[in-house]
Amino acid sequence: AMNVLDMNKLDNVSVLTDITRFNLSEQLRHCVLMLEKKWGEKNQEIEIDLPEYYVSGNEDMLSEVWINLLDNAIKFSPEGGKIIVKVFQRDNSLSVEVRNTGEEIPGKDLDRIFDKFYQTDPSHATGGNGLGLSIAQKIVEKHNGEISLAFSDERGTCFAVKLPQAQSLRSPDLTVLPTEPS
Repeated sequence: AMNVLDMNKLDNVSVLTDITRFNLSEQLRHCVLMLEKKWGEKNQEIEIDLPEYYVSGNEDMLSEVWINLLDNAIKFSPEGGKIIVKVFQRDNSLSVEVRNTGEEIPGKDLDRIFDKFYQTDPSHATGGNGLGLSIAQKIVEKHNGEISLAFSDERGTCFAVKLPQAQSLRSPDLTVLPTEPS
C-alpha cells in the first residue's frame, strides 16, 4: 500500500523539494548497512567502491532508489552470491552501479522491468509488489537522471543510475577527499 501511495505522489510531483547537498557515497554505505541482515542471512559478499562524491538532491528519495536496487540484488542473488556497489564519474555525470551474481533476467521480461506491478519471477511475488523499479525510475527522472539495466547475462545483473553533472559534485574542489586515519 505504501508503494502505491509513493507512486501516486511521484506522479503528481512537478518540482522536487527538500533539495540538499549530501555525501552520496556515505548514503550508499548506510543503505548497504541497513540491509546487512538480509545479505548476511544469505552469506552474500558485498564489494563496494565508493570514493567520496557529493550530490544535490532529495536525500530521502534517492535513498529509496538505492535501497530498492540493493534489496533486489540481494533477493535475486543466490546463497553465497556477490553484490557490487560502485560510484564513479564519467562523461560529465555521476554513475552508481549495483550488480549482483544472480540469474539472467529472461529476454521476454527486459522491456517490462520498469513497468508498474511487473514481476519477472513470480516465486518472489511475496517479497514485493512490482513497484520498486517503477518508483526508482520516477525518482531518478525527477532528479534529471537516467536509470537503466546495464546488463543481465551469465555474469549476473547490473543496474546503473546516471545523474547529470550539475547535480553530481565530487567534494568541494572536485578531487577525492583523503581518508582520515581512525
